[in-house]
Amino acid sequence: MAVERALLVQLVNKINRGRIVLPSLPEVAMAVRDLSQRDDCSAEQLVEEISKDPGLATTLISMANSEGFGGELKANSVQFAVTRLGLERTRDLAAAAAMHQLFYSEQSMIWDKLEQLRRSNIEVASCALAVLACEHEQGRLINLSAETLLLACQIHNIGVLPLVDQAEKHPHLFRDGQQLEQIIKQLGAPLGQAVLQQWRFPEELVVVARYWADLSYQTSTPSYLDLVRLGALYSRQLLLDEPLPNSLQLLVDKGVLSGLEVFGRETYFLTFNAVHNRLSQHELPLSVTGVPSGDC
Repeated sequence: MAVERALLVQLVNKINRGRIVLPSLPEVAMAVRDLSQRDDCSAEQLVEEISKDPGLATTLISMANSEGFGGELKANSVQFAVTRLGLERTRDLAAAAAMHQLFYSEQSMIWDKLEQLRRSNIEVASCALAVLACEHEQGRLINLSAETLLLACQIHNIGVLPLVDQAEKHPHLFRDGQQLEQIIKQLGAPLGQAVLQQWRFPEELVVVARYWADLSYQTSTPSYLDLVRLGALYSRQLLLDEPLPNSLQLLVDKGVLSGLEVFGRETYFLTFNAVHNRLSQHELPLSVTGVPSGDC
């Protein structure tokens, strides 16, 4: 324990002195976010920026041709894809696609940790998006979009990345995975907040990274934070002392869930399985939700 405390103090001091390098959102994804938030943003400007990254361009064209967004005509260009998806969807899907590039390492211990997180995040997103699809089906939570929720699920534990970076650079400081896990529990949330603030993400997503595991913080109305917590409870990423049904009932009382019977609906199972399969294959899953969201 003395070694762990000393390591924790060292990391906290590095954070306070700005000595821990926070990860950078890929340049094109950051440019897309910045452009789409400008009042004078045009589709042509987004197309020009997205076209700089062939992988991102291909992903967005695929999404535009999916069941959730498509029409009879197939998008065969970035211009067509952006027009069909709209600025908000394009912005959030571009950021979500960029997340796939960040969770990789060549070290075995670090790779194992990142792979564990990636799989947990698949479970979180599958559950959260399936619940949102059910609630949208009933005309509820329509102010929350599937695209932004997907992004929230992928960034809720983004604070792990700076700590993994330290473990890669200084493996002698991290004796084993258990020690790394303890450090993540103590520093992951504040670092996640710092990462998203550096990336200039909206406050509703910063809040997700900072407080998803801290139930003492509550939003006044149902939010992306609530749905991410729901997914984290389902995946056992968030462990509470009380039985799971009691925790879920609190979400019903708040209006996040219309009822516990949501988990038995066909829409839930179909959406969960489709999202899970697509994310497991490293693909974005919004095509299977069929949940529309407003454009800006």
